[in-house]
Amino acid sequence: LGLVTWSYGEALAAQFPYLSSGSPLLLGLVTALLLFASVLAHELGHSFVAIKQGIKVDSITLFIFGGLASLQKESDTPGGAFWVAIAGPAVSFAIFGILSAIGLNLDLTGPLAAILALLAAINFSLGAFNLIPGLPLDGGNILKAIVWKITGNPYKGVKFASVVGQIFGWVAIASGLLPLVLSGSFNNFWNLLIGTFLLQNAGRSAQFARVRER
Repeated sequence: LGLVTWSYGEALAAQFPYLSSGSPLLLGLVTALLLFASVLAHELGHSFVAIKQGIKVDSITLFIFGGLASLQKESDTPGGAFWVAIAGPAVSFAIFGILSAIGLNLDLTGPLAAILALLAAINFSLGAFNLIPGLPLDGGNILKAIVWKITGNPYKGVKFASVVGQIFGWVAIASGLLPLVLSGSFNNFWNLLIGTFLLQNAGRSAQFARVRER
């Protein structure tokens, strides 16, 4: 929260130098909280669809790359798993549409307009990023449901989507490491962190599926 508040506050201070001292940080905090609220709404999308299928949701955890709804069990059918997976991105895209419509229809200017545009872009990015077809992202769970439907085996779906997730993880790590090694640039440092996150979690998903299958 502190990192995101500081980052957005600095950006607003640079964009609107006339803001009084302390205002950019306060606006950065408001933006950060709205960002976390957007991620929470994304996870609630998954959770409400799961609850409708009779699946208990133990908790929702927010972390630096998004969130995670902890479900007590998987859906009973590939169709059910698909709808749980797609619900989160659908909520993010809906928020993007609502915020974009507000921005187009209301004559907003200054920091408020900037925050609204930023939140719209963040929700679009959140929905699009999560559609990458590799576990642990929502796109990976959609891919898992498709492979499950084709093969009739949920564990094959998990293993396939985990492999795809690991491939995306290695690509992201490479795109973060190459500029760092070749030119000392930290511009793609986030790619390195995201790639590590994907690689670790996709590997855990594959291991879990192998154990459950046996």
